[in-house]
Amino acid sequence: MAGAGPSGVYVGVVRPWLLAILAWAFLGCGGSGHPAVREFVATDAENGQTIKVHAGDTVRVTLSSTAWSISGSSDSTVLEQAGLQVVSPAPLGACYPGQNCGATSAVYRAIKAGTASVDASRVSCGEARMCVGPERTYQVTVIVI
Repeated sequence: MAGAGPSGVYVGVVRPWLLAILAWAFLGCGGSGHPAVREFVATDAENGQTIKVHAGDTVRVTLSSTAWSISGSSDSTVLEQAGLQVVSPAPLGACYPGQNCGATSAVYRAIKAGTASVDASRVSCGEARMCVGPERTYQVTVIVI
C-alpha cells in the first residue's frame, strides 16, 4: 500500500488520469505544429523540373552515372548542401569498364523560403563517348515554402 514518504510526498501512487494527460500531451498534440521533415529524391527524371519542399526538408539529388559533377546550390542560404558529393560505382562485373556505371549523389537541406537550383554537368557519357547537347547538363529547381 502506498503512503506518504518522509517528506510528505506520496510514493508509489500513480493516478490513471495523470498518465492519460501525460500520454495525450506527449503523443496526441502532434508536436510543434510543423509538418514532419521529409526527404525528396530528385533523379535523372527531374532534369529541368521544379520541386516544392518545406523548410527543414532534405533534397537528395541522385544521378545515374559516376561521371556527374554536382555543382551545388545556387543559393546556400535557401538550400544548403549537407556533406560532400558521393560517387557510388556499380559492383564489379555489373557493367563494362568505362561506362560510368553507378550513381552520383548529394544531399541538401532546405533552410528558408526562397528558390535555388542544383546544377550538374558531365563530359563523358560512356567509354570514348562524349556527351552532347542536353545529356551534358542537369538542373533541378527547388522552391522552399
